[in-house]
Amino acid sequence: MSTRKAFLTAAASGALLAAAPAPPPPPAATATPSPPAAAKTSPLSRAFAERMRAFDPALTDAQIETIAEGIEDNLKTGSRVNPKGKALSNSDEPATIFEVEG
Repeated sequence: MSTRKAFLTAAASGALLAAAPAPPPPPAATATPSPPAAAKTSPLSRAFAERMRAFDPALTDAQIETIAEGIEDNLKTGSRVNPKGKALSNSDEPATIFEVEG
């Protein structure tokens, strides 16, 4: 499919979506208790985020939770980069090879 055809298809789809009627509102909430949500963060990242209150005592619980989620994401990324958990030394570096033709 050419770029022009893809653009025209997307533009036509957008106009159709804008003209579509709004979805009906969700039904009224019932008084059934919902199961507790699974914790998005570990106790370690939550505790570390709580320490941020030493720097800014006005942080809200929602802001602390956002910080904890960011810390948790960084911990997960670190475990993907270094799956064995071996401590890296200063001599450890990526094997990057640059070549110049000429």
